[in-house]
Amino acid sequence: MEMEGNLLELAGAYGVLAGYYDELMDEIDYDLWCDYVLGLVACGDTTEGSKSGAEVVGGSAPGGLVAAKPKGYGKIGSRVLDLACGTGQFAYRLGQRGFVVTAVDISSEMLAVAEAKARSLNLEISFFRQDMRQLQLPKCYDLVVCLCDSLNYLLEVDDLTATFSGVARVLEPGGHFVFDLNTEHKLATVYGDNTYAADLGDYAYIWENEYQPDTKLCYMDLAFFVPTLALGKWGRESETPLFERLTESHVQRSFPPERIANLVEAAGLKLLGQYGDLTLASPNPTTERITFHCYKPSCL
Repeated sequence: MEMEGNLLELAGAYGVLAGYYDELMDEIDYDLWCDYVLGLVACGDTTEGSKSGAEVVGGSAPGGLVAAKPKGYGKIGSRVLDLACGTGQFAYRLGQRGFVVTAVDISSEMLAVAEAKARSLNLEISFFRQDMRQLQLPKCYDLVVCLCDSLNYLLEVDDLTATFSGVARVLEPGGHFVFDLNTEHKLATVYGDNTYAADLGDYAYIWENEYQPDTKLCYMDLAFFVPTLALGKWGRESETPLFERLTESHVQRSFPPERIANLVEAAGLKLLGQYGDLTLASPNPTTERITFHCYKPSCL
């Protein structure tokens, strides 16, 4: 039985954004972010003798990322699941680092971009269109990642419970789960009731936000203005550039970190750490993104 809710609506919402997502996010250093996640896993490996698997360098790299130097990441060839993979920015980087990657997303449009990217790089990545609250995968994994605030799109606690239970089910004993969430501070102040707009030459967009403190929900309405081919009355292409307005809406919810920790534990996973804004520092009141690092005990 399919679950109802915002996530399934989101499958259609990304129909517009999929084609522009990577360009809009081109300032993100995904390589450094990927190394950060793998550095956490290598440093927090629970297997005997694995503490020497990585060296964490003091200080932060540009953009607030901790510089980590995993020595081979410890498990080249291990199976990794990229949950809510989007356009595959992490999936293909994990593949390039020697992991056997499976990628899951609910948006057909985002998956199409991710699959094309993998083919262009000659990477063998298994892609599945699935709701992350209802994982049905043929294998188990040594590492599951769910990044870029994907879990903020789950608006009910029951949705998080189902997702964490599914992750626990597909994790190998001793396997790791790394995910992140936007904080209430970010949804309320950075997004807040602010409007963002940009003219990027080939297209333009307007991004309007509304945050509701009583429900902890942030509503985001995006309008893209993209060139369209228009014919005049004589069947000739119009000399005046015309634009088509495409819209979609997104909703994110913030959850208290302590609630997330309780849900992780209830799923049978052990929380190894919480880190603010892609560093090794503990979260604080102005943290915008919290990364959670968990593992599955061997006895589960």
